[in-house]
Amino acid sequence: MKRGKLTDRLAELPFLLAERPYSQQELADYFTVDRKTIQRNIQALSFNYPIVEERRGRQVYYLYSDGYRFRAPQFTPAELATLLLAQQAIASAGLTAFSSPFAEHARTLLTKVRASLPEQLRARLELLAQVYGAATVPAKDFAAYSDVIERLTTAAVEQWRVQMRYYTMSSNTVSERLYEPYAIYFDPDGATLKVIGYDHKSGEIRPFSIDHIHSLRLTREHFTRPTDFTLPEYLSAHCFNGIHGELVTVRLRATGVTARIFAERRFHSSQRLINEEPPVADATTIEMRVAGGRGLLRFVLSWLPDVEVLSPPELRAAVENLLRQSLTLAKEK
Repeated sequence: MKRGKLTDRLAELPFLLAERPYSQQELADYFTVDRKTIQRNIQALSFNYPIVEERRGRQVYYLYSDGYRFRAPQFTPAELATLLLAQQAIASAGLTAFSSPFAEHARTLLTKVRASLPEQLRARLELLAQVYGAATVPAKDFAAYSDVIERLTTAAVEQWRVQMRYYTMSSNTVSERLYEPYAIYFDPDGATLKVIGYDHKSGEIRPFSIDHIHSLRLTREHFTRPTDFTLPEYLSAHCFNGIHGELVTVRLRATGVTARIFAERRFHSSQRLINEEPPVADATTIEMRVAGGRGLLRFVLSWLPDVEVLSPPELRAAVENLLRQSLTLAKEK
């Protein structure tokens, strides 16, 4: 299963060598490739890792030059239980449900952690697993996209541009795009996998759904990822409700039960409460600076009729227009 998967090897090799020195033949057998392939992979990794070659008789071994060896930390049973429950929540969100270099290790991790606990604690853990969990579950099976995921991962790690044919649902069209992938992530909105990077067609950083990629080709043309780019910060600033868009300052007033929900729930890091003058009875007003567009519009619509758009006027008009269209369709039926 590991044959030919360059991404898997480049991701896993540094961790294997951290455990102990491995011979060239051992690594070739482990990944089911020839020794020349392993030699090329080690040479590529040596640009970023202090890996050295050491000859022992007829065998060539690879190890870290600083003598690093992995030593397992001594976990308490409570820490192991916490680790296992956290991993189960991650798996339920789909992060290890698709083909990736560490999907198999996620499964063996769960097995080892369970086996290390006494029988009574394992029984207790089974009860806890029924209590704890994650609300987000994968809505799609991404097994069919494992090759696309692998190539995107390779391109992101090696910083290679890709040429892809992408289907845009809003316009129902397929277009050719030159793209620089920065990161792959699981988007809980719609429970789908996305890639984010610089899109030459639009001239901006944009996320794309992996299951809408019709074809993908590595160009081997190098790009430079912005040094200040981090996925969490970018998504927080430029994506809202799963959709990328231009930043807009929005002010919303919630009434009734929704007012209490808005008062205690934080939808975005920029969110703040607004004290209106004069005060509105049984109402909560919040202001956020978020990505505008379909994601924001969908957010507002999901809270109707208890939420009113105070600003910007363009968003208010868009909500009114959609409500009129819905009313027209309802009357026609």
